[in-house]
Amino acid sequence: MRLILLGTILTAILGTILYQVKIGIDAREASLLTLEREIRATEREIAILEAEWAYLSRPERVLELSDRLLEMKPIDTDRVLSLEAIPMRILPDFKDRIADVGVITLLPAEDEAPHAEVTRISASKGDALR
Repeated sequence: MRLILLGTILTAILGTILYQVKIGIDAREASLLTLEREIRATEREIAILEAEWAYLSRPERVLELSDRLLEMKPIDTDRVLSLEAIPMRILPDFKDRIADVGVITLLPAEDEAPHAEVTRISASKGDALR
């Protein structure tokens, strides 16, 4: 009798656990299907946007819009410079410890004495800030 009662209780517990696992799996599967549907919809929207972008950025359309809206004209030949007329930027040596390439400001190495010009510029900046 005890064995039958113990088997019935054990079967009821295992059945309840199995049912809860099934419900959890069903909920996760439903959310997975929802996510897959959203992914497919988003991929379709991306494809549509890429097609619209390709249509709107056609070179002949952009040229027509620039002519009509911006009233752009070809550049005159007197405004075109040769390559030698463009001032070239001096790049710092890579051995320099500190170099601001955007403004080409080079600071001396720590073991070198600062130049008088750097000191003079620093002093004039300090006077301007007062």
